[in-house]
Amino acid sequence: MLVKQALEAGKISTGNTKMPGTTYAIDAFACNVGSKLRNVKGSTCSGCYAIKLQKLRPSVDKGYKSNLEKFNTVQRQFWIDSMVFQIERYNTDGYHRWFDSGDLQSIDMLRMIAEVCRKTPNVKHWLPTREKGIVSEFMTFDQCPENLVIRVSAPMVNGVPNKGFVNTSTVHYKADHIGFECKAYTRGNNCGDCRACWSKDVANVSYKKH
Repeated sequence: MLVKQALEAGKISTGNTKMPGTTYAIDAFACNVGSKLRNVKGSTCSGCYAIKLQKLRPSVDKGYKSNLEKFNTVQRQFWIDSMVFQIERYNTDGYHRWFDSGDLQSIDMLRMIAEVCRKTPNVKHWLPTREKGIVSEFMTFDQCPENLVIRVSAPMVNGVPNKGFVNTSTVHYKADHIGFECKAYTRGNNCGDCRACWSKDVANVSYKKH
């Protein structure tokens, strides 16, 4: 596969200033649960950073929307092969994040992501999501790859972790955190050498509201 061909299915991003490895983003306006939570005061989606970025930077908005459009239009196996190709080509750190913008659209999307993870066994994948219904259905009928951590995010700031899931995340004010506290805010919003989000041994990661 050539790079030009792979990009026909969407673009894996590199050079994220906060975290290691590669990332994948889609249109945040298309979030299912998130689009409802954005209008709820005190929710973790209120004041969504990805929405702000898309409004401020037309080129980013175009790229995120393009990734979603391509996902919806290309053949399933081609999308999987293209994502695998790009991750293997560009990921030099061994860590990948799904959805630094946007969220799962369907259980089929999650199954396709899981297949990408299986085909890139040397990369640790982290997928944060508020689509707990999709994750529950997936966990009922499918096997989660060993190198994929799905973190189901609590809908409200200072909320408790979602029950029934091995790996979760929450958002807190000040020091009122649950489980492992993300310290990126003390490092200029950078992961540094921390990889807790990608670890199945870390049950809940709590992020400080900013």
